Amino acid sequence: MAKPETFAEATDIWSRLVGATNFVLDYWWLWLLLGFALWLFLKLRAQHELLGNLDERCGSAFADIDAILAERHALIPNLVETVKGFAGQEHKVLKDVIDARARAIATAGPSRLEAETQIGQSIMSLMAFTENYPEIASSSHFAELRGELTRIEDRISAARRFYNLAVEEEQAVRRAFPGNLLAAITPSVGHQRFTLGEKREDFAEPVKVSF
Repeated sequence: MAKPETFAEATDIWSRLVGATNFVLDYWWLWLLLGFALWLFLKLRAQHELLGNLDERCGSAFADIDAILAERHALIPNLVETVKGFAGQEHKVLKDVIDARARAIATAGPSRLEAETQIGQSIMSLMAFTENYPEIASSSHFAELRGELTRIEDRISAARRFYNLAVEEEQAVRRAFPGNLLAAITPSVGHQRFTLGEKREDFAEPVKVSF
């Protein structure tokens, strides 16, 4: 009676193991490529998720700035009317402030930053214009408006710093590998640094009185 074959003999498992080992040794470079492809896939996936989170952070930070800018927009008409009351007539600098505010409200997207910068510059021109009217310095209402404008600028500056840091971090990830690969195949949302064109101390400084 013939001796029954063992499982190893029936499946020729030893020969199969030798063949598999030879295949691995002969095509070792293939496994390196597969390993690198897997690493790159996981890295790109992680970077894509990171860019999504950074984009949301930039959007949230800009929304905070937008809310504070809305308060500044609401303050501008009262400020213009107060100065106009002392000046006694319409001046180009007052019209520039109103027009800049209207453009900023009507503008969306990246161009909004430029429009808000123009508001800051027009307000600075308005503050310089008030130096020609010493009686404004004695107006408690104007002093209150200036103080409110200063407080708003403090909040804008803090929100702006956080937003700019978020934008810088997003741009750094997009420039570095493998974020640059994703940046090449995915469109940028257009986040950019935000500079409003004014300084807090310019608002806080009282109107100069000439005698």
